Amino acid sequence: MSYTAVLSGHTALFTESFRDIVAECGFELAEGVDGSFVVSADEGSLTIIAVRSAEDLASVKTAGVRPFLVFSVEQISQEALSGLKENGLLGVITPDISPEDAAFLLNRALFYDKMVKRNPRVPVNLPVILTSGHKVINSFASLLSRDGMFIVTLNPLEVNAICSLKFALPEGRDFSTEARVLYRVAINKELNIIANPRDPFKRMVSHPGMAVFFTDMSRADRDEIDGYIEKLL
Repeated sequence: MSYTAVLSGHTALFTESFRDIVAECGFELAEGVDGSFVVSADEGSLTIIAVRSAEDLASVKTAGVRPFLVFSVEQISQEALSGLKENGLLGVITPDISPEDAAFLLNRALFYDKMVKRNPRVPVNLPVILTSGHKVINSFASLLSRDGMFIVTLNPLEVNAICSLKFALPEGRDFSTEARVLYRVAINKELNIIANPRDPFKRMVSHPGMAVFFTDMSRADRDEIDGYIEKLL
């Protein structure tokens, strides 16, 4: 399935460098209606709305909880964004954002469709041993899906870091898999916004840590995790 980034709002504000980043992340670019602040309901598209100031946010119209981004030439307070975060806003991009940070936000939207919507996550308390290079973290997972887990730790790894995991389901056998860090929640940085129950990536998260995506787990192991999750739902 191909994904399209629909550039809406005050479209003249989008810079060429940002358009290049979007294209490099695998999105097809589509020009929305200039002056339109409507979030597309199409599951194959990501709406990016350009605003001049926080006042434009009042014009944003969402269709359910679909992921979208805001491109702003000014800094916008978390308070001004709180209502939109409850309806799918994944983050704010500014013209001076680094390519890495912009790509991270764009990839979050992709994983929303590819992973989070498709596979339910449940709260758990599973001991986990994580190894990355010479670093070993003994902690626990607070969320689990067939594709990954959220690991609580005061020292999360960097986004895209590769690690090895060992854990076991209650009254089940041991699991071992490689994983990649999708996003991290650092202490004293994002804890004020991570408890939003409708944010697809931070739902039920109440601790610093990191979300990891299983990269080489067998289908049989994923099916076994699915069976455990179904018992909890």
